Amino acid sequence: YNNLYYGSASANNKDKNGSSRSNSSTTYYQWENFVNYSTDLWDKHHVSAMLGMSYSENNFTYVSAGVDKTAKHDPLYADVSYPAGDAVKSTAGYNLINRKLSYFGRLAYDYQNRYMLQAAMRADAADTSVLPGTNRWGYFPSVSAGWVISNERFFTEKNNTPLTFLKLRASWGQNGSTSNLSGYKYSNSLVTSAAGYSFSNTAMKYVTSAKPSQLYNPDLKWETSEQLDLGMDLRAFNDRFSFGMDWYQKKTKDLIVSNIVIPYEAGNSSAPMNAGNVTNKGFEFEAGWKDKAGDFNYSVTANLATLKNEVTYLDPHVSGGRIEGATTMASNGSFSAFEVGYPVWYFRGYQVDHLDDKGNPVFRDNTGDGTIDASDKAMIGKPMPDFTYGITLTANYKNFDFLIFGNGSVGNDVFMSYSYNSISYTLKEMYDQRWTADGTTSRKFARPQNTNADKYGLSDAYIFDGSYFRIKQIQLGYTLPRTVTKKFLVDKLRVYASLDNFFLFTKYPGLDPEVSSTATSGMGVDYGNYPTTKKVVFGLSVTF
Repeated sequence: YNNLYYGSASANNKDKNGSSRSNSSTTYYQWENFVNYSTDLWDKHHVSAMLGMSYSENNFTYVSAGVDKTAKHDPLYADVSYPAGDAVKSTAGYNLINRKLSYFGRLAYDYQNRYMLQAAMRADAADTSVLPGTNRWGYFPSVSAGWVISNERFFTEKNNTPLTFLKLRASWGQNGSTSNLSGYKYSNSLVTSAAGYSFSNTAMKYVTSAKPSQLYNPDLKWETSEQLDLGMDLRAFNDRFSFGMDWYQKKTKDLIVSNIVIPYEAGNSSAPMNAGNVTNKGFEFEAGWKDKAGDFNYSVTANLATLKNEVTYLDPHVSGGRIEGATTMASNGSFSAFEVGYPVWYFRGYQVDHLDDKGNPVFRDNTGDGTIDASDKAMIGKPMPDFTYGITLTANYKNFDFLIFGNGSVGNDVFMSYSYNSISYTLKEMYDQRWTADGTTSRKFARPQNTNADKYGLSDAYIFDGSYFRIKQIQLGYTLPRTVTKKFLVDKLRVYASLDNFFLFTKYPGLDPEVSSTATSGMGVDYGNYPTTKKVVFGLSVTF
């Protein structure tokens, strides 16, 4: 409800103001059905199967009404039911419905817990507001296999190693996505231009027109990700030590892209199209150790994952073979790009060769034509890390328990956007290490307000190493003895205190290297958002 009475800044009439009301409601429901079957054959073969379906619907309704003047200058009349005689009335409303339908099944086979094989299939249907009816269905198979070597007779009878469990596994599968599509983006619905009167020497004409909102793309289909994984799991030393390793390769194909270049004579824009492929591959490792000494128990778990990311295909009709990404806060140009042969949304900008004797940046002339323009831009960094890692330590002694957890990344860069040409956000490091005429400070950064500030703000001068390690949580807890809590009809009572996000180790000079953006093209870009909050937490957990 929006009451515009008594001279609201948004009211059209300051003497007798208007009023408006609006209402929106969302109804969501999901219906799922499953049937499972499991049986043992000849005491050695185990077979199981599952069939299922899922249907969901999201229904959004909006309605509004308003008047720009009310009948009396009285709060009792400040509503849409009391319009003035010459009031302009307005109404609006719409209904949005989106549905999803899926069928899926799985068949699994196990022989004496030694050989495992599983196959699955999904059939997903998108709403026709998302994909054209001819391509609304997507079919996504998957298969996996495993071999538990430690259950083989030759292993159990002749095992002279500390190994207690060893398993090899492999999997391949596909899944689909239409997450960035909605509202008939593939269609060419008509839109009308502004109507009006055209005057000439002989006549007056009322003119209006309509045109397709965009070019129609009846071939738009599901974006598909296909992943291959090879892995191994083992345990040793009476299961005190555990280790897991995976090699993965994920290929995303038929990437849905909107930046399509079309002929000018088309007179409108293009619908999205399936126009790109991306490959991610790397290794994942996880290791753990747990042991105890009397009443003292402890465990250590660590993980590490590598990543190599590359755009492998982009339709030549897509912005000339390169998609320009997000812009700086000063809107002086884009600084990220999506291009074949490079990581996704790598940082693209000017390279500072040196500073001249007046403190102005001199940029690298990559084209050799004697001028510095957008064609001289090059890769100056990447938001994707080379690897990420984490470590968790737990311990407990009698009724006390302790936890410490941390994670980090290595090899990722951060583009500092908020510091460019901003008096209120200028980075202290840039100020302290700026060029000065007396030469008393270093010459790491150009002088303030240099003659090439627009290009300098899109250069590698604003790229910093974003590697970090953060201790996410340190927690200490105490559980009261059961002999005490049972007197109060309490099964378990635990008190604890923790420090969250208190310790950060990084060379990044900004507020927080773990920057985020709502836009994918803004990965690794620091817009000066609020940093990760440090917290001191005291808690109580009670179980009856």
